[in-house]
Amino acid sequence: VPYDYEYLGNSGRLVITPLTERCYRTLMGALQLNLGGAPEGPAGTGKTETCKDLAKAVAKQCVVFNCSDGLDYKAMGKFFKGLAQSGAWACFDEFNRIDLEVLSVVAQQIQTIQRAVADQVTVFVFEGTEISLDPSCTIFITMNPGYAGRAELPDNLKVLFRTVAMMIPDYALIAEISLYSMGFVAARTLAAKIVATYRLCSEQLSSQHHYDYGMRAVKSVLTTAGNLKLKYVDQREDELMLRAINDVNLPKFLSHDIPLFDGIISDLFPGVRLPKPDHGLLEKAIRTNITTMNLQPNPWFIEKVFQLHEMMKVRHGFMVVGRALSGKTSAYRVLIAALGEVSVLDEVGEYPVHVKIINPKAVTMAQLYGSFDPVSHEWSDGILANTFRGHANSTDDNRKWLVFDGPVDAVWVENLNTVLDDNKKLCLMSGEIIAMNAKQNMMFEVENLEQASPATVSRCGMIYMDPDELGSTSLVTSWLTTSLPDFLTKQQKDNVRMLFNWLVPPCVHFVLKSCHHILRLSSMHMTANLLKLYSCLLTELRFTTACDPTNFLMRGNMVIAHFFFAIVWSVAACVDGNSRERFNDFFRDLLDTDGGKVGFPRPRELRIPRNLLIPKRGSIFDYVYIKQNYGSWHRWDNLTQNPELTDSTQLSNVIIQTVDTYRQTYFLKKFISRNEQLLFVGPTGTGKSAITNSHLRSLSKKQYTVNNVNFSAQTSASQTQDMIFSKLDRRRKNTYGPSPGKKMLVFVDDVNMPAKERYGAQPPIELLRQWIDHGHWFDKKDTSQLYLVDMSLVCAMAPPGGGRNEITERFLRHFNVISIHAFDEDTMKTIFQPLLDWHFSRGFDNALRRFGRIIIWATTDVYMQAISRFLPTPSKSHYIFNLRDYARVIQGVLLFRSERCIEGVPGALKLARLWVHEVYRVFYDRLVDDEDRDTFFGIVKIATTMHFKEKMNNIFQHLVLHKSGRKDIVDTHIRSVFFGDYMSPKVDEGASERFYDEVTDMNGLKTTIERYLDDYNTMSKAPMDLVMFQFAIEHISRISRILKQPNGHALLVGIGGSGRQSSARIAAFMADYELFQVNVTKSYSVSDWRNDLKRVLRRTGEDLAPTVFLFGDYQIKDESFLEDINLLLNTGDIPNIFENEERLEIIDKMQGLAQADGDERVEITPLNMYTKFIERVNRCLHVVLAFSPVGDDFRTRLRNFPSLINCCTIDWFQAWPDDALEMVANHFLDEVEMSQSMRQAAVKMCKYFHQDVRLLSDKKFIGRLGDFNF
Repeated sequence: VPYDYEYLGNSGRLVITPLTERCYRTLMGALQLNLGGAPEGPAGTGKTETCKDLAKAVAKQCVVFNCSDGLDYKAMGKFFKGLAQSGAWACFDEFNRIDLEVLSVVAQQIQTIQRAVADQVTVFVFEGTEISLDPSCTIFITMNPGYAGRAELPDNLKVLFRTVAMMIPDYALIAEISLYSMGFVAARTLAAKIVATYRLCSEQLSSQHHYDYGMRAVKSVLTTAGNLKLKYVDQREDELMLRAINDVNLPKFLSHDIPLFDGIISDLFPGVRLPKPDHGLLEKAIRTNITTMNLQPNPWFIEKVFQLHEMMKVRHGFMVVGRALSGKTSAYRVLIAALGEVSVLDEVGEYPVHVKIINPKAVTMAQLYGSFDPVSHEWSDGILANTFRGHANSTDDNRKWLVFDGPVDAVWVENLNTVLDDNKKLCLMSGEIIAMNAKQNMMFEVENLEQASPATVSRCGMIYMDPDELGSTSLVTSWLTTSLPDFLTKQQKDNVRMLFNWLVPPCVHFVLKSCHHILRLSSMHMTANLLKLYSCLLTELRFTTACDPTNFLMRGNMVIAHFFFAIVWSVAACVDGNSRERFNDFFRDLLDTDGGKVGFPRPRELRIPRNLLIPKRGSIFDYVYIKQNYGSWHRWDNLTQNPELTDSTQLSNVIIQTVDTYRQTYFLKKFISRNEQLLFVGPTGTGKSAITNSHLRSLSKKQYTVNNVNFSAQTSASQTQDMIFSKLDRRRKNTYGPSPGKKMLVFVDDVNMPAKERYGAQPPIELLRQWIDHGHWFDKKDTSQLYLVDMSLVCAMAPPGGGRNEITERFLRHFNVISIHAFDEDTMKTIFQPLLDWHFSRGFDNALRRFGRIIIWATTDVYMQAISRFLPTPSKSHYIFNLRDYARVIQGVLLFRSERCIEGVPGALKLARLWVHEVYRVFYDRLVDDEDRDTFFGIVKIATTMHFKEKMNNIFQHLVLHKSGRKDIVDTHIRSVFFGDYMSPKVDEGASERFYDEVTDMNGLKTTIERYLDDYNTMSKAPMDLVMFQFAIEHISRISRILKQPNGHALLVGIGGSGRQSSARIAAFMADYELFQVNVTKSYSVSDWRNDLKRVLRRTGEDLAPTVFLFGDYQIKDESFLEDINLLLNTGDIPNIFENEERLEIIDKMQGLAQADGDERVEITPLNMYTKFIERVNRCLHVVLAFSPVGDDFRTRLRNFPSLINCCTIDWFQAWPDDALEMVANHFLDEVEMSQSMRQAAVKMCKYFHQDVRLLSDKKFIGRLGDFNF
């Protein structure tokens, strides 16, 4: 290897230890053999630095490049071309992060260069271009084996390199030599003490993800000690060393590890006392800024701010770790303000800070770092690349901080490894390398480091912040000093303070220790919720005038009563039903016995009149304190009112008030008026979305615009950003908001649905969190910051589990969480009773009016039984029932009109048959096997006897009368119960309206449906040759019933060839609906799918053409198809599907229609017109999905897209029964010439083969091998 005379500047040298010497020998040996060198080992063992130092020894330029998983062979090829021509050395850091496919091509490229060197040529051909060769070029690669996001190297690459294992460096030797070079005299003993400290720490302290005791930790102690030695030349060396060890390590320890650490230190440095550091002007500035920001000068918090400041000077990359509400953001904001304040003074020598905040998980990797255009291979920079370059090239003296506020995981942070270690260079995939300047810092603000690899942890300084150290009292103190309304008297303010001190600690403690949570909240979060809710309630007091003495007294009362209410609905708002009762008893004990019984006595000066305590009857959750003429406690159920029902009312849109819905509206009113964020948690079908939507619709259009966003498993951050921006206008440069003077309310439904990435982050949620915390997002095209104003969030979600995920506490902490429990039986009766009473009061015989109550009781009974008996299992994952199924039974009953009902007992029996038919359609049609079907038959049989007071045999006597006399009715008889509107002629054939009625004439039914089939075949391009056996007729009838219901969507589940699509086509034809299907070809793409959807949406919305959209799972070429279907079922709208011109056309058309209708109440704005369009789509579009239950796909899809179950009626196509098989065989053998006896025998044979094979397969394959055959 020739000496290269490259001038490398006066940089530091590496300490030579036996390990580095061995590495040098091996690497030089590799060069003699014309191979590359490959040092490998854990983080912080000096692999990269050794390569660089070896290059320095022979005066070669060594380019260090950080490899990332986004590198492709073109980018690497570009690199190698430069190396071969310039003869430089390259060190590829973390080489095994590159994708395996790319690595095998890279092996070819390196081999080409090595061959050319071996052949001693001066010019060679590389990737099709001829280039000159400098034979002294060499490639080194370093690897961390076994870390997250690393691959194993392919064999054809391994042979080109000689590996060196770098395991454990000699810490003591390195520390000793470094300390001597810094001017320490007692270097040997101090070095031994550093090593001992770290050894004891790793053995005695707890194990945390952010603890690291490797070489880099030792190095930072040495750097700190060196800086202190320069500053305080005459101070004792052991004092300086102790201070260095403390400065570097104390910030990262958890509170329970600090005493242990102090013990270790006092043993190693006996008798050394540290003087209290004097921060002088900076401390004063920090304290004044804490006060101006309405924070509390908690000594622990101030200490953390100083640690941040120290860390900023020693490490250029550091992490602030801690759970939500531990003051991470506040700490660095205080420091920035304080530095800005003292920077004007010359004697301090500090500079103001310019800060830029990015949430790395709210954007894709390409948006963060930059990417190549897949077609032109043109590079475009990402947010981080632009910001970092701007900071690095800046010439002013200000400090530049780049704050990454979001989860750290191996995907994105490893690309920063060369930035965070001593190289201080950002390597982009384009090959550009940007060096960091001295005034730059990288700061990470994270909740935990579970997903970070040791390579990252060892490179960063750590500061740990624990919310418990901060304590919820700081929140309360800050609130009391700043947010208490100024019109309260001193006595009232003291009362509030005493209430906080007396009630909050025991209640929070009780809820955390003794209650079961729907969603776990921390004590800090509960306290913050209490403060927000109490503030909302206290704003009411402003409107009472204080001069009147009665009012004055009332104000004092309201302060106390509202506090009780606020505690119940913030601290205990998230506990489940049984825990509510436990909390109720605890809270009453606390108030009634003045806290004596529970051990928290009431303060003496606090007087609470008896009438302010929550009344004894019922639970504390049943009451609210309302000021009407004078304030008093009211039960929620006394406040609810029911809507007036008229003939024009659309029953599917009626909202009946219950305690829960009234309570939900109450909280919505309170929080929206104060611009606070609110989150509802509760099981599906409890009206979270419906109530919130109806409340948001009722708000004044002049003040608010509403944006509905629906999350599902596949939602991405970029889609979320588009959905929200689509409803915002540009106010001025880089600022977006609703039209001036309005507020935008974004309602995010199913907020916990987005799937977690491999390392547990949920990008859509991180995106929303970035807006709540920092108020801005990034433009996807030019990476500029876009600010969002006048926006607030309301969210709803079901409890985590079954496809729904836990969401990060850092997002949750911004919300007041209110839980809504599943409705009990009484509530269900309250909801549906008024609808049926109104229905039966329209033209039905007086004797039949009692059926309103009977049907409700019977349905509730069947519903509760179904939930407890039919539980979801992997093979029956669609056994999920919620209130929507209950509603579908009632909707079915409402289809039956009084014109079709006979009087007296026959009418009563007919209504009983109607009810049985409806519960069968909703619950029975999804059951999978005969055992479940028999169970359900039993449930219905008992319900009819109990509630209708009639035996099943009497109700269905026309089905069981047999020649041999009476016999009992069984499950199969009920197959012959049909209700439908298809027996009456179509509307265009002269009928005024088609009535939903019972069909008793089986032969007539068969001929009618066959007539429809003939009509269909004469009109259709693709006629169907079908045999109308009873089984097919049943399914056609079921689908017809679904299509007749408003918002009726069907999910047909069965194996291929069971008749799902044919039945749907006929049912659509019988109802006179258009049928729409997408035509999936090989080249069918997502944009084709979007165009097809636009066609069907515009046809239904603009022309009101009733349409059935038939979609089979074999047409799913991309999972995003289901994402769109999920949204269609749920809201009828797919955000941003229409381009601006198309949207304008739709709005124009709707305006024309609105003016023709002449409806005064709807004001004509683009948003209202688009909403009208969506309402029309919902009225006319029926989605029918044909899915197959084979394999795991069906299960996964139901879990990821909850609307498939929630919004559809499910019909399970079981195996064909005997009569069906015989009819089909007869039909097809009709044309074959054979005698009648032969034909019958042949039919039997066909049937026997079919069924026998199925039985055998069930017995043999499922029984022995567990294999399913379909």
